[in-house]
Amino acid sequence: MFLHGPKSSGKTTLLYRFLDEVKKREKVDVKFLNLRKVYLGNYQDFLRIFFKVDYKNSKKTIKEGSQYDLKIFKLTVEELKELEERRIDLLVLMKKELRQLVEKGKKPIIIIIDELQALMDIYINGQRTLIQELFNFFVAMTKESHLAYVIISSSDGYFIDVVYNDSKLKKTSDFLEIDYLGKEDVWEWLRNIDKYSKIKEYTLTEEEIEKVWDTVGGSMWEIQLLLSRFFEGEVEEVCEDYKIKMRELIIDYATEKNRKLKEQILKRFIERNKISKSEFSEEEIEKLKDMVHNNILYYNPVKAEFYPQGRSYEWGLKLYFKKK
Repeated sequence: MFLHGPKSSGKTTLLYRFLDEVKKREKVDVKFLNLRKVYLGNYQDFLRIFFKVDYKNSKKTIKEGSQYDLKIFKLTVEELKELEERRIDLLVLMKKELRQLVEKGKKPIIIIIDELQALMDIYINGQRTLIQELFNFFVAMTKESHLAYVIISSSDGYFIDVVYNDSKLKKTSDFLEIDYLGKEDVWEWLRNIDKYSKIKEYTLTEEEIEKVWDTVGGSMWEIQLLLSRFFEGEVEEVCEDYKIKMRELIIDYATEKNRKLKEQILKRFIERNKISKSEFSEEEIEKLKDMVHNNILYYNPVKAEFYPQGRSYEWGLKLYFKKK
C-alpha cells in the first residue's frame, strides 16, 4: 500500500494512529522505518539503517551464536558476518524472519516513511537498483507468500509516479491519497479548540474561523501554527501576515533562475487550481518537477495532476502576481 499526499497532510500521524488501533485487536510485529533523517548514499548505508548494524564493533562485542537485535530485523552473528561479506542475500534473511514471525502467530507489518526514493540511485545486483530488488521482495512477501503487510508513505509525487507506472507494482498495490482536512472538519476543530488543541485562553468567532479556513484551508500544521500566533496578535492581522510570508516564499523561488519560465507556469495556477500533466510541454514538465521538489506544487501521480501545496501557496501566488 502506498500512501501519498502533500506535505503535512497527516500521513505519518495517520500511520501512528493506525498502529495504535491495530495493536489493540491483532497480534502484530511492526517494523517501522523513518528515512527522513538518515543519509542513504550507498549499499552499506542501507544495511546500517535497515539492519542497524555497527560495522566497527559488532564482531568484537557479540558472542558467537548469539542473536543480534537490529530493531528492524534480527540476525545471528554468523549471518551478520555473511551479510557484511556479501555471502548471503539480505532478502533471504528478511524472508526467514518474516516466516518465523508468522509461525509464532504474529502478523508482520513493514512501514517505511519518506525518502525511499534515495534507494533509486543505489545498485545492488548488476544493473538492478536496490529499490527494484526491495519492491520485488515486497510483492513476493505480500501478494505471493502472504507473509507480511507493507505500507510505504511519501510526499514525493514523482517517486510515487515511477512506482505507479511500474506495471507489476500497479497490479499488486493500492495507492491511497491523504489530503488536507475538509471544511466541515476544520469547523468542528476550531469551534472546539479547547477540546482538540487544549486552548482555553481564547475562542474563535465564526468570522475568525472563516478567516483561518480562507488563509490555510485544511492544512493541519498551518492551522496549529496560526492558533499559536493568535496569542500574540489579532486573527485578521496574523492571517494577513502569513499570506505575505507565502508571497515572499514565491518571490524567493521565482527570482532565482529561469524566472520567465517559472512565472509562465505558475501564473496558470491562478486561473485553474488543478492542471493535468498532459497540458504542459516537456520543457515545462522539467521545471514542474523542480517546483514539486521545492514544495511549491504537489503532483498527484494517480490523477496525473499538479496543484499548489495547499491554500496558503494559492495566496502566495495570487499576491505575487497581483504585485506585478
